[in-house]
Amino acid sequence: MTLRLLCLAALAVASASASAATFVIRDHDTAGLIAAIRAAETTREPDRIELAPAGLYILREPSDSRQSLGLPLIRSAITIVGNGAEIRRYSDAEFALVGVAHGGKLALENLGIAEASRGAIINRGVLHLDRVRVTDSFADGANAIIVNYGTLRGWDSEISHNSVLAAKRDAGIVLNFGRLELARSRLTGNTVTGRRSSVLTASALLNLGDTELRDVTIAGNSALAEPDDTSSAHAVVNLGNGSLQGERVTLVDNWPEEANVLPVNDPDVIN
Repeated sequence: MTLRLLCLAALAVASASASAATFVIRDHDTAGLIAAIRAAETTREPDRIELAPAGLYILREPSDSRQSLGLPLIRSAITIVGNGAEIRRYSDAEFALVGVAHGGKLALENLGIAEASRGAIINRGVLHLDRVRVTDSFADGANAIIVNYGTLRGWDSEISHNSVLAAKRDAGIVLNFGRLELARSRLTGNTVTGRRSSVLTASALLNLGDTELRDVTIAGNSALAEPDDTSSAHAVVNLGNGSLQGERVTLVDNWPEEANVLPVNDPDVIN
């Protein structure tokens, strides 16, 4: 029985029992991965999807064209165990790769997310990143690589070599409106530019929510408000009522040089 048939069979069983399911996806079977997510969306219990060790899953078109997402929008509770695999866009079409709806819960483990073109991740629910690499993506028509409106927790993860170029409004590699927690993680080699001097650009994090950073390295990122203006360019920006707390946060080799300072909203908390 092919994996596609296995997925369809699992869908029938899951629909009937509404119980948790585990899907094992072979290397390069992107259709099987998409089918597994859709099947998992039919169950009431948390489901698990396991990818092939060091596998590659290529997305050539959005599976959810209305949301402009490479993978189906997550509305239920799903864990994707990457085993060192990578989900990568190879396409002229422009789309993000991962989206979590309000009420959805997604855990990604030991997985690479790469080459997205309208930002990589949009979270409105609960998203856990454990040893996740978000790399080589850019934002075309978006103002961030990762946008968080819900709760996002990341451990031992890397957000690197991504670009937001010619942003029309305030922009950052990570844009947080909700609750963000990062620990033992790195934001490195990212680039953000704006179209005009009034635009704030954050080459690592633009925070308007509640953020906690612990053992985080922010290094080698660059920001410009426009081609010749660094006055509104920073590595980390905290705006409005945003709350930013950090412990053992290292900022080094970011450009401009004055970007190597964490904004302080409570000097007794930020180290």
